[in-house]
Amino acid sequence: MASSSSTVNYRIRVYQDSDYQSVRDLYVSGVRQHFSRVCCYVLKQPVIQASVVVSLCLLLVLSRSLLLSLCMLALLLVLGRLFLKSLWNLLINQNLRSDLLDIGASYSKQPGARFWVAQWDDAVIGTVGAAPSDNSSTDLELKRLNVHQEYRGRGIAKDLCHTVHEFARLSGFTGIVLGTSVIQTEAQQLYRKLGYRLVGTTLVPHAFAKLINYTIYKYRYQLTTSPLLWQTEE
Repeated sequence: MASSSSTVNYRIRVYQDSDYQSVRDLYVSGVRQHFSRVCCYVLKQPVIQASVVVSLCLLLVLSRSLLLSLCMLALLLVLGRLFLKSLWNLLINQNLRSDLLDIGASYSKQPGARFWVAQWDDAVIGTVGAAPSDNSSTDLELKRLNVHQEYRGRGIAKDLCHTVHEFARLSGFTGIVLGTSVIQTEAQQLYRKLGYRLVGTTLVPHAFAKLINYTIYKYRYQLTTSPLLWQTEE
């Protein structure tokens, strides 16, 4: 599949083993770019704001100095940011050890699964994966949608999604499901424009994530297809 925009000519093709490091590097850079947004989200949560106010009051009582209290509060915020960054890096490492550890085995060698990259010249500038959903034998799960920051806003993500849609139709799935976090507002807008509808939400299963109400939004796209071809082939 070849696509183009006014400034970028690219093609979408099936993943090859030679893409391995490029795919992993693109994933890491993409997730790390969300970190500042995560920090802003955390600071806006009522429980965190209340904790900051209480901490400042306690520091004022103990030190009896506004300047010293503000400095100590700033130190606490820096430590909190470091703690949050360690959790974010833990998430990255967990995913690098899951389906992205052996992309070929996770997608190319699994029935009903596939992984694609968007390529411009010799560079991988986008990725998307698809695998049968764990919750429904008739749904395909869209995963690892990512576009390099310099190439966003050119319709590449939409083309990658359409690639998954076509694969799902040809494979006989009846729907496509995905999950995206509360901070990924642009991704949510894209999915809604493509016809996905919100079907549920869930909290990330981590104590701190539950404390700050870090939510995963679940979307589904309805397809009309024939019975699953990849399951019926002998």
